[in-house]
Amino acid sequence: MRYFQYYKDMRAITGVKNSRFCVYIVLHLLMEGALLLPPLATSEIIGVLTRGGTIGEVLQWSVLYLVSYAVYTTVRTVIWRMYMNTARDFHILLQKKLLEHIAVNNGIFDELSRGKVIATCTDDIRWVVDIFDCLTCAISKGIKLIIIFAIFVFSNIWVALVAVLVDIIYMILMGKNTKAYAKHFDGCRKYEDKTTNVVNQVATNSSQIKAMNLLSAMQQKYNSAAKRWAEQYLKRRLDREKIYLHDEWLTYLGKIALYIMMAFFVINGEMTIATLVLLISYFEQVTTTTNELWRDVLRPLEEYSVNLSRVKRLLDYTQKSEIEFGDFDNDYINGLVEFQNVRLNRGKGPVLKGVSFKARPNEITAIVGEKGAGKTSIVNLLHRLERVNSGQILIDGENIYNYSKRVHNSNVSGVFQKPFVLNSSIRENLSLVEKNHAKQEEVCKRIGLDKIIKKLPSKYNTVVTDDESVLTEGDKQLLAVARAILTQAEILIFDEVSSIGAQAIPNLADILQDLKQDHTIILVTHEKKLIAKADRVVELEKGKVKRTLKRKPSKKTSKK
Repeated sequence: MRYFQYYKDMRAITGVKNSRFCVYIVLHLLMEGALLLPPLATSEIIGVLTRGGTIGEVLQWSVLYLVSYAVYTTVRTVIWRMYMNTARDFHILLQKKLLEHIAVNNGIFDELSRGKVIATCTDDIRWVVDIFDCLTCAISKGIKLIIIFAIFVFSNIWVALVAVLVDIIYMILMGKNTKAYAKHFDGCRKYEDKTTNVVNQVATNSSQIKAMNLLSAMQQKYNSAAKRWAEQYLKRRLDREKIYLHDEWLTYLGKIALYIMMAFFVINGEMTIATLVLLISYFEQVTTTTNELWRDVLRPLEEYSVNLSRVKRLLDYTQKSEIEFGDFDNDYINGLVEFQNVRLNRGKGPVLKGVSFKARPNEITAIVGEKGAGKTSIVNLLHRLERVNSGQILIDGENIYNYSKRVHNSNVSGVFQKPFVLNSSIRENLSLVEKNHAKQEEVCKRIGLDKIIKKLPSKYNTVVTDDESVLTEGDKQLLAVARAILTQAEILIFDEVSSIGAQAIPNLADILQDLKQDHTIILVTHEKKLIAKADRVVELEKGKVKRTLKRKPSKKTSKK
C-alpha cells in the first residue's frame, strides 16, 4: 500500500520514531472520539423527552456536550503544539542533511538542475512534516468511520449496508480523481523547476546576458517551460473541480435514500425517533469525515508525497565517481607534485592523454593551453573531484589517493576563478578556516589585503556583498587567497585567478613570488605577465603535454 511506503520513506529521511507516530494517532483518536459524543447526547435527550423523563436526566446527558468540547479543544491544542515542534525539527534536520549531502556529492548538478535542488532544499522540505500529520489523521478518521458503521450495524443492518455502500462508492470516485490530481501536481512541480532554473540563471548571470543580448532567448526558454506548467496546472484544477463538485451528488442521493429508508422504519415502529436522530447525526459525520479524509488528508497527502519523493531522490543521489580516501596519515608534506602518464576519460572520450610533469616546492608551475586543453581537469584531479583512469598522481612520492582525508585537505588548497565568498563579514569569511584573529591579520598583511580592509568603515567586520564600491572582484580574490593561506596547505592551486585580471589584483605576481618561498604554487593561467614569472611552464594541447619550459633554476630548499 502506497501510504505505508510514504511512512517508510518519511521515517527513513527524518529518523522519526514509531513511538511519536503512535502518540499522534492516540491524540487524534481522542479528538475524533470527542466528536462522537454530541450526537449520542442529543439522541438520549430526545429519548428522555419522548418517554416523559425528567429535567434532571436531560441535564445529565447535557454534560456530554461540555465533556466533548473540553476534550476536543484540549487535545487539539496539544496536537497543534506538537505539530509546530515536529515541523521545526524536520525542517532544520532535512535542510542540514541536504546541505551536507550536496557538499559531498557535488556532481549532483550534472543530473539535477540547480532550480530543482534549490526548490527541494527550500520548498519541498516544508511539506514533509505534513506527511506525518496526514497519515495520523487518515488512521484516526478511518477508525472513526469503522466505529460509526459498527453503531449502524448494531442499530439496523439494512441501514448499515446502504450507508457503507454509499460511502465506498464515494471513496472510489474521490480516490480516482485524487490520484489524477497528484499526477498533474507532479507535472506542475517539474515545470516549476524549469522556470526556477531559468530565473536562477538570469539572476546569477544578468550582466553577461545583458552584454550579449541574450534576454530574448532566455525569455523564450522561460515561456516554453511556463506554457507546459500552465497545461499541467489547468488539468490539476479540473481534477480538483471533479473532487469538490462533481462527486458530491452521490452523497446527496445516498443521503436522501438512507433518510427515506429510516423514516419507513420509524413509521412501521421498527426504529425510535431517538435512534433516527442518532443515525442521521452519525451519517452526517460519515459524509463530513469522508470529505475531510479525501480533501484535507489523502489528496494533500498525494501532493506531499511528491515533495517527499523529491527530497528522497536528492538524498539518495550518490556520486557515481565517489573517491575513497586512503589511510596514509603522514602529515610531513614537502609539496612535490608529480603527474605520471595520467589519463582521464570523461563522457565520450579522453580528456587527458598520458600527461606527465612535476610541480616542485618553492616554485611557481604554470599550466597553460587553449580552452579544452585539459587545464581544469588537472585542477579537479588535484582536488580529488575526479579520479584518473590510469597513471598516477604523486605527492612526495605517495599516490594522492592513499592519503587520508585529513592530510589531503590540510595540504592541498586553492583559489578558483570565482571563489566562494560568504555574504557575511570579512572576519567570518576568514574564520571558516582559521578563527585566530591575529593569524588572520598576519596573512592579510602578507598579501596586502590588510591595507584595503583598514580603509573600510567597519574594517574586518565589513559585510561582503555584490557592491563593488565596498570590495572589488579583485579584493574578493585576495580574500580567497588569504583564506587558502590560512589553511596552512603546502600546495596552493590558483585556477584562472588572473582571468579576473592581473589588473584586478595588480600585485598578484609579487604575491605569488612571496608565497612560493614556503609553498608549491600551481598556477592555471593565460596571463602572459604571470607566465613570465613562473619557474616552470607546462603547456597543454588537446589533453597532452606539448612542451615543458623551465624559466630559471629551481630553488629546492626543503620547507620542513
